[in-house]
Amino acid sequence: MILVTAATGQVGREVVRRLAGAGPVRAMVRDAATAGHLRGAEIAVASFDDAEAMAAAMAGAETAFLAGRDGPQFLAQQERAIAAAASAGVRHVVKLSALGARADSPVELMRDHHAVEERLRASGMAWTFLRPHLYMQNLLRFAGPVAADGRLAAPMGEAGYPFVDTRDVAAAAAAVLRAPAGHAGRAHVLTGPRAVGYAEIARRMGAIVGRDVRYEALAPQRFRADLEAAGIPAWRAADLAAIASAYAEAENRPADGVAELTGRPPAAVERFLEDHRAVLLAGASRSHA
Repeated sequence: MILVTAATGQVGREVVRRLAGAGPVRAMVRDAATAGHLRGAEIAVASFDDAEAMAAAMAGAETAFLAGRDGPQFLAQQERAIAAAASAGVRHVVKLSALGARADSPVELMRDHHAVEERLRASGMAWTFLRPHLYMQNLLRFAGPVAADGRLAAPMGEAGYPFVDTRDVAAAAAAVLRAPAGHAGRAHVLTGPRAVGYAEIARRMGAIVGRDVRYEALAPQRFRADLEAAGIPAWRAADLAAIASAYAEAENRPADGVAELTGRPPAAVERFLEDHRAVLLAGASRSHA
């Protein structure tokens, strides 16, 4: 039995879909009403904040995919999940971590991911870490101002980043979950095929929406203040404003993880933007955690 936590998340739901036919799969969700699209999976209703329900969800699972939503309780929730997995006899945990996860990161979420990795190393269970770079899906949160104002404002400087499609992250995760033993004790870096700067992203978005789009490289402090003024929680605004500084120069180079795990090259950002043409044209802005 494979347990997929956070199974309605943007990665988790794709992992469940890609595991169809690979054996018994259990999807852990907070609300059964949101699980209608998780076909072929047994549904377990549990919250990361409910140790008893999580223990029941873990029961009988041999392998667990550990994901979760970032936030002030992220570390405590992940630790609770690890404890439940160990108590239930889970043999192998595949953790969705992040590239740049380290104890001294300027981004709290990266520090939390590092701490969770350390907990897993000491858990006695086999582990595999998946460390994706920035998600292409996060670019869609700029759809509103791009369509309305021709403006893409971000604190990312002039560097390029090898964005990765969450669909490729899910495909890589499913490949590991199908045969976890061969990945025990390994950390896989997941990126797109090349590093892309925000100025190029702005041009490509502009070609889709039919207007000139300018990239405005904001200072992190200004970006954070703008987010907080828009009602974004301070903890999230701080992490988003500092994200560019979370990566070492070498981490902004493409890696072979997606191709190694899936047998095909990762999606390019231009393909991703075309796939989401309707979102960009509609200017539908949303936040992707």
